[in-house]
Amino acid sequence: MYGRKKIKVFEHVLGDSGNDVLHGRLEFNEGRKLRRFSLNLTTMSESSMKTEIARFDCAHGHLHMHRFYRKPATTEKIDLEISVETVEKLISQIKQNRNAWKKALMENYGGIE
Repeated sequence: MYGRKKIKVFEHVLGDSGNDVLHGRLEFNEGRKLRRFSLNLTTMSESSMKTEIARFDCAHGHLHMHRFYRKPATTEKIDLEISVETVEKLISQIKQNRNAWKKALMENYGGIE
C-alpha cells in the first residue's frame, strides 16, 4: 500500500511581459522528502498559444532536462539528486537562461506563432 503524498503546485510569471511562466509541481512522501518534481518554462505567443521552452523532470526515475528550444529537441540526463536544493538550483538556472532559451526557440522554429 502506498503512503500519503503531498503535492505542491505553483506558477511564477517571469519578466515584465507576463508571457513567460515557470510552472512547478513537487511531490513529497509522508516523511516530507521530495519524491519527484517537474519544472516547466513556457511562453505565450501572440496568438495566445502556450509553447514549452524547457522542462526539468524526474518522471522516469532519474532527473533529466528537455530542451524544446533546440532543433531537434533534446533530452539530457542530469546527475543531481532529487531534492528541494536541486529544485532551487534549477529554478535559478531557468531564470538565468530564460531569455537565451526563448531566443533560441524563436530562431530555431521561426518565432512563436
